Amino acid sequence: MGYLSADGLNYALGFLIYGWLVRVLTNQQYGQLSVATSVYQALMMMAALGLDLTGPHFLAAAGGDPMDFARQAQRLRLAIAVLVCGPLQVGGALIAWHRGQTLLATVILASFSMVLARALDLTYLAVALRLPAPLAKTRALGLSAYLLMLIVCTPLVRQHLWLVPLLNAVGVTLGRIQLARLLRRRSPRSRHTLHIRSWQIVTHGIKAGGGQLLLLIMQTGDVVLLVRYVSSDALGQYAMISRLYLLGIAALGAMFNTFLPEVVHVAHDAVKLRHLFRACVVANLALGVAGSLAFYGIGARLSELLAHRSLPAVHAVSPVFALVFLLMAAANPFLGMLPSLHRGSEYFIGIASAAVLLLGLDLMLMPRYGVVGAAYGQATATAWLALFSAMVFFRQVRFLHAENLEAAARDMVNSTSQVG
Repeated sequence: MGYLSADGLNYALGFLIYGWLVRVLTNQQYGQLSVATSVYQALMMMAALGLDLTGPHFLAAAGGDPMDFARQAQRLRLAIAVLVCGPLQVGGALIAWHRGQTLLATVILASFSMVLARALDLTYLAVALRLPAPLAKTRALGLSAYLLMLIVCTPLVRQHLWLVPLLNAVGVTLGRIQLARLLRRRSPRSRHTLHIRSWQIVTHGIKAGGGQLLLLIMQTGDVVLLVRYVSSDALGQYAMISRLYLLGIAALGAMFNTFLPEVVHVAHDAVKLRHLFRACVVANLALGVAGSLAFYGIGARLSELLAHRSLPAVHAVSPVFALVFLLMAAANPFLGMLPSLHRGSEYFIGIASAAVLLLGLDLMLMPRYGVVGAAYGQATATAWLALFSAMVFFRQVRFLHAENLEAAARDMVNSTSQVG
């Protein structure tokens, strides 16, 4: 459990940052920040190229220097950030500006710094090299720097909301530069030629990254859609509990990173995969139950304690998000394994179908039930995602089992003929 335990400090720091922003910003400001965050997080996911899921597999198969692959991937990520994400971000800012949302437009523009920072991320390399300590330490460095700058610049942040993503980018970039230095020192050297082409990284990235992007939109896009149906005050309150949920999702992601290197190595062995999967499910469900109970029991009161004001909408949706978190914990091991099992297309289709389902539910429920309708839409779509990914996973295990039996039979026939 190295990745999860080493990341404990980072979740504490993330929670402190969440609490500080809830405390110093108004409900309206927090709502605007959350809308801008939903936009730039989607673009960050595009720039990431799905390497968080596909990177360890590429590194295992490349047969070359891991740092060569990292440099190649980083050039691709920066190109996508500048040539694709940048123009989209400018377009989003212009749309907000034409609608009279000048504050939102400036935050969207400033958040391009976060897209560039994401292009420098080497988390997949640290996971593939099984180096959780440098990853956790450098993340803690970046988050600590961000929190310190937020505290020092609080009067400016209250007046200039665009400073929040800019300070975030500065903090995480400091951590990522230090991580790159540590990985260069500890990465194994090889004289073998790198056998991975850029088009291969992009092709696999479109499947895995596209699925991750849709999953992020599914988890955060309701904040953007809610602008049409609820007050800015209710939007800010919904965003508070939604962001708290995303902190929990980050913990589930670290949980899966614990198992990801082993998944890559046993992806073709049905027996070993089933054994690893059972351990992964137990760990995820334990975290899911703990997180769900926390959401149900103390989520709303904790948000009010941090904000120092009454939050009625948070009380209304936090029990539903307790269910959503439990469902996501159940889906996480099935869903996370699909790209490493060469089921990238099914991974994308599952998330896309859940996103379409969520959009339909939101358009039906939000006009009548507001933030509560949005929360129930999340619960229903997440349940479908868990069901779909479980069906694909078990079908893949049955296929592997039959393939392994066939290979064993061929080996037995060959060995018998050689003896004869």
